[in-house]
Amino acid sequence: MVTLCDVLYQFYGAALVTPLRKPGRKPAPRYQKTIEFRDPEGRFRVATRKDFVGRRRQLQNCLRAFKLDDKLGVLIHGMGGLGKSTIASRLWERLSEYEKVFWWRQIDNSNFVEKLADKLRDADLRFALKDNRNELKYRLRDLFENLIEAGEKPFLFLFDDFEWNLEPREGGYVLKPEAAEVLNALVFAIREVGAREKIIITCRYEFQSDLLSEFWVQGLDAFRKADLEKKLKRLENFNSGKIDEKLIERALKLADGNARLLEWLDKDVFGCEDIEGKLNKLESSSEDWQGKIIWDKLYKQVDEKIARVLSHCLVFEIPVPMSALEVVCESISGYKEKLNQAVDLGLIEVSSEVEESERVYRVSRILPHIISSIKLPEVPEVYSLYEKGSEKLFELWGTTDNINEEKWREIFRFKFANKENPERFREGFYKMLSVQYNKEADEAYEFELRQSKTELPENSLFVQLEEYLCQGEWRKADEETAFIFFEVMALENIDRDKMYYQTPSQILREIDQLWVKYSDGKFGFSVQKDIYQSLGGTRKYDEEIWEAFCNKVGWQQGGKCLHYDELTFNRETHYTGHLPMGTIGFGGRVWLRTRFYTVLLE
Repeated sequence: MVTLCDVLYQFYGAALVTPLRKPGRKPAPRYQKTIEFRDPEGRFRVATRKDFVGRRRQLQNCLRAFKLDDKLGVLIHGMGGLGKSTIASRLWERLSEYEKVFWWRQIDNSNFVEKLADKLRDADLRFALKDNRNELKYRLRDLFENLIEAGEKPFLFLFDDFEWNLEPREGGYVLKPEAAEVLNALVFAIREVGAREKIIITCRYEFQSDLLSEFWVQGLDAFRKADLEKKLKRLENFNSGKIDEKLIERALKLADGNARLLEWLDKDVFGCEDIEGKLNKLESSSEDWQGKIIWDKLYKQVDEKIARVLSHCLVFEIPVPMSALEVVCESISGYKEKLNQAVDLGLIEVSSEVEESERVYRVSRILPHIISSIKLPEVPEVYSLYEKGSEKLFELWGTTDNINEEKWREIFRFKFANKENPERFREGFYKMLSVQYNKEADEAYEFELRQSKTELPENSLFVQLEEYLCQGEWRKADEETAFIFFEVMALENIDRDKMYYQTPSQILREIDQLWVKYSDGKFGFSVQKDIYQSLGGTRKYDEEIWEAFCNKVGWQQGGKCLHYDELTFNRETHYTGHLPMGTIGFGGRVWLRTRFYTVLLE
């Protein structure tokens, strides 16, 4: 009987299966169980590939470090729940050119050797590795040398949750003797023979050891902005549309971008019947969840000075350069050392920039829930911190090149937070003017001004304007006029595009009367309105009429619109109606001002 195999053999003219053993044939890759990142109950301790979001820069930094000859590996450190093990698992998957060896939590000479020996196919190599007559570092040196000669894959050693191998000392953490022996031996052996072996360590703390000079140290921060949005889209209850928005806001505030807390809140809080009751309990006490973030042992490391430093740093809501943190902590003796210590302990989050000078830092809002001594300072002390921080942030970020609205908001939030300074809103306005035509600065100032509108003075809007006009300080008067418009916009909740014709007419009259009075009728809105209407101007914008008006009042010369600094801030100018102009100069819309003139003083 002819079988299918006979037919196929005749068709192909060769054996269907090659010999099992053939010179030069590479063995099929061994099946690897993906059990390493599971807890003792078999549950995954890391995000799956499908659920993994963000951390692109951190991954790139670590992968780049593996290509550097002067780095033997990476230390990924940060507060619990920020994704250290998840990043390690992604590296684990990508580095396919390595033979991998994994340890979770505690290591010592014995279990290290046993697990590594299990990865060796050669019985002689296994025997030599287990021979205790030689120190571990020499056994590893000989092993790596033999593997190089045999052309075997180099090993990738991954030590996960490495904080179990540390002990506290002098406000930080150091290696326990058993772990120090293993890590020292590994580094010695790799360096001694120029082996290609690499090491990944995940740990809550950046521990104190000379060995870290051999590692790329990668700090972590919480999810923010786009990464946070991506994470929330993968959480069933957060993304269900069934949870009240106010409850979601409270949960997000509590989690402060911590991935582990977000996942726990999504499942255990939003999945229960009494969501609000559960949230109330969690907000009032961290007993149920603090262990997910911080070990009890860490509390002993947080002395009074570290608590004060972290409390002062809470004034910043967004990540800022280290120099900004230093400014608000400079009244605390030894503050630089304490700031570095807080970073090492994972109490201050670190951004992903490669260059240390470009990194930004932030104290998690989770900490005050867990450690009662860490809290925002009380008034009046906090006001001085806001004042110092405001000046420093403006020094760092207050430039025309800064088009980041979030940074501008933080500058103005700081400026407005010092309630002991009655001039804070005007001073903030002048900071905005210093980078004129910066849209992000304008919008940030407007946003923060609206947030503080209940603190704006309503009964003294024109006092400073009259003083400037009386003294003949025409530029300052023009800028003050623009400032009044911003104040009224916030107080009356007027949309910025409508401020010219929704500002109450009484306020317009007050401003106009002061300008006309102190300029002897040369300047003022009513003066400009008469010129505009004499040229045929109406509510409808007409480009030809508007250009004629600008030429008439001296805002345009030779077909070119003048920059604000090119205006003539002097009553002796031959241009009638030359001022005020600031409401256009500071982000105004020209076509809206045409309406303004036609309704003014009617």
